[in-house]
Amino acid sequence: MKKVLPFVLTLFGFFLLVSCQEEENTIVQDTTQNLNTTSPTTKFLSRVAQNNTSVDNVVDGTSVFRVKLPVQITLNSVNLTLNTVADYQLVSDLKAASTSDDDVVNYTFPITVSLRNFEEITVNNLTQLNTIITQNEDLSDISCITILYPLTINEYDSENQIANVLTMNSDSQLINYLINLNISVFYSINYPISLINPSNQNVVINSNLELKDVIESAIGQCGSNSGSTDDFIDVLTSGNWRISYYHEGDDDETSTFNGFVFTFNINNTITITKDSSTYNGTWLFYEDDGLDILEIDFEDDPLDDLDDDWELFEFSSTLIQLKEEGDNEYLSFTKI
Repeated sequence: MKKVLPFVLTLFGFFLLVSCQEEENTIVQDTTQNLNTTSPTTKFLSRVAQNNTSVDNVVDGTSVFRVKLPVQITLNSVNLTLNTVADYQLVSDLKAASTSDDDVVNYTFPITVSLRNFEEITVNNLTQLNTIITQNEDLSDISCITILYPLTINEYDSENQIANVLTMNSDSQLINYLINLNISVFYSINYPISLINPSNQNVVINSNLELKDVIESAIGQCGSNSGSTDDFIDVLTSGNWRISYYHEGDDDETSTFNGFVFTFNINNTITITKDSSTYNGTWLFYEDDGLDILEIDFEDDPLDDLDDDWELFEFSSTLIQLKEEGDNEYLSFTKI
């Protein structure tokens, strides 16, 4: 019996290991609930969890960071000390006081900035500040949704075949987890979870689809959309653009369009360049059943994969976000 017992325990351990491996495989194959770093739901969820970096955009003009208060600034030859969020109204009023001023905010350095992931950096000069802006993604937070923690995540690393169960207890933990995901890692959220929606209601979420729908519907209320249809046309036809995100079905196809530079001309043509080659296309912006539609057409591969009537659901001076709901397609242009 003493010789049989270790063998039985070893055999039990083997079956337990196989059972765990089967569970891990099930996680990976459940594409309806699995997410990774390129999934649209991951992109949206990270903006819900991120630091409220857009709260002071009237001051710093970017959602890359927020400037930690108090801070001293000079605006239109007026010296101001901003001590609280309420003082941002002073900046807004001063900018609106005259149309002849440059409205450029000058900081008294050093200042401290807080990034999307809540990391704080001491900035000693304007050059360092501009470097931070150019090296980070300018995505506004979706602050009108609040996640009720804790939130449990089942994680599987397909490269190393390691499964983990993680508990997130704060926005800081969640945003840092999401933005640092390795491409080989798949995760699923342990539903149900609860959110506070823009109407201050407690909403129970039971799937990735419900989560994405709730966040998308909130973007119009607290996303980066900067204004009217006329504003969008001005933004679209100003400067050059690159494709920063293209997700079709379950696949991230962004890299297919690396190096392409897009110029949307006022005459509804599109000029595209890559290296020494030039391509052409057309664009049309119109309203259909209450939706703003950007129709784009290209003549050449692989650009003609983008031919579609895209719904415009968010834009700023540096970012245009489009979607085609029926095919689960998302397309983002970022200003160069």
